[in-house]
Amino acid sequence: MKVYPKIPRYDHPVVPDDFFDADDLVVVEKFDGSAFRFTLYDERYADAYPETVAEAADGDGSLVFGTRRSIMGCHRDSLSEIDGALHRAVRCLRDGVDTDTLRRVHDEYASPLVVYAENLIYSTLDYGYTDRDLPALVGFDVLPYDRIETYTPPGNPYAETFAGFLNTPTTWRILDRIRHEDAAIEHAFVPATILDDHGLIDPDTYEVPQSSLADDVHAEGVVVRSDTHERRVKIVREAFHELNREQFGQNPEEAETGAEYLVATYCTPARIRKEVRTVVVEDGREFGRHLIDDLYPRVVEDIWAENYPEIMRLDRAIVPGEVYPLAAKRCAAELQKMETNAELNDADPTTIWQHLTKR
Repeated sequence: MKVYPKIPRYDHPVVPDDFFDADDLVVVEKFDGSAFRFTLYDERYADAYPETVAEAADGDGSLVFGTRRSIMGCHRDSLSEIDGALHRAVRCLRDGVDTDTLRRVHDEYASPLVVYAENLIYSTLDYGYTDRDLPALVGFDVLPYDRIETYTPPGNPYAETFAGFLNTPTTWRILDRIRHEDAAIEHAFVPATILDDHGLIDPDTYEVPQSSLADDVHAEGVVVRSDTHERRVKIVREAFHELNREQFGQNPEEAETGAEYLVATYCTPARIRKEVRTVVVEDGREFGRHLIDDLYPRVVEDIWAENYPEIMRLDRAIVPGEVYPLAAKRCAAELQKMETNAELNDADPTTIWQHLTKR
């Protein structure tokens, strides 16, 4: 399956000067979750699929799925073999996607299709995942295989356009057709919310609205689409960027102190999750946010043990005592995400984001 093209900010140099003058602009809510894509393996079009899709399929009618860059398996695989952060999405493929209709759409285009969606798991915005019923997957784009010119993104990721993707009205008709309307909401596949299809938008003054998922949550931003320009551009509110920094930590280049730089560079989500699994699986501790007092010192110790030579070469003064509270904050945020997504996916917390680089 083709990797979804990167979407530039509205003020990025690759965005045409006349983009916002187009008369076919459509504004779609930008959801905060995790990138997801899937395709129906249809033996009648076996020659159209890349080898990775054919290998992941479990026979005709398999829905092969992946994250942004990795193919992860098919909907017939056992959940025990699938990353815990994808369990709800896979249940959605099983119960919420109409494969018979999708097969008929293949015939209409004489080609199989790739469907792109957002996997609604807790990332930065909490839509009230544990308090309200939300769909599992939100679809927003469709691409026929016979329109794929290359599977390799260009050197400049923002240079790639959306040439070959189906136009917006056609995409939404397909997304609506292939969903099972009677699926339980927690396993539902739904089209993304179109906020405006009348054009005339000023990106400099545009106010991002409340999310369609929760009236008490401000949306991450919007994606503005133009089929004539074969582009999508995004407008993301600044407050979301600030919240994102709190959840994932600041970028190293934003660090003002040596401690901030060390934590931003080495206190990664993957390292924190690795230590959580060690505490729970190997040490036999019960998972929960109560682990924080034991967790963050272990993470800091692991940073020093594994990255000591690099840290000693840094041209920055590091005060060790300043590292611990910053690491504790990062660990607390990661524990909360693991806990929420484990509950949301009905999965073991130690399996959350464990295998998201499968192939």
